[in-house]
Amino acid sequence: MTVGREVLSEEQASPNYRVRLVRWRRTGEESWEVIDANSRVAVATGLSHREEALRIVRGWERLSQRIPGGLEGHIVPH
Repeated sequence: MTVGREVLSEEQASPNYRVRLVRWRRTGEESWEVIDANSRVAVATGLSHREEALRIVRGWERLSQRIPGGLEGHIVPH
């Protein structure tokens, strides 16, 4: 549990990223986050919709596949 917010759901979006829905305790506002699966660091926050979070993940995964050796720390699918 994080101070100030509550994780409502979390799921694996790819080998490299997870997405989660959070609710801010003070305001009750809900938003989506993209989390690096290895470091557990949020890399994109404040997203309105799950689909938006998944589009970001797909974009980064496509970018990683185009770069020789992939993005640093990424698992590159074959």
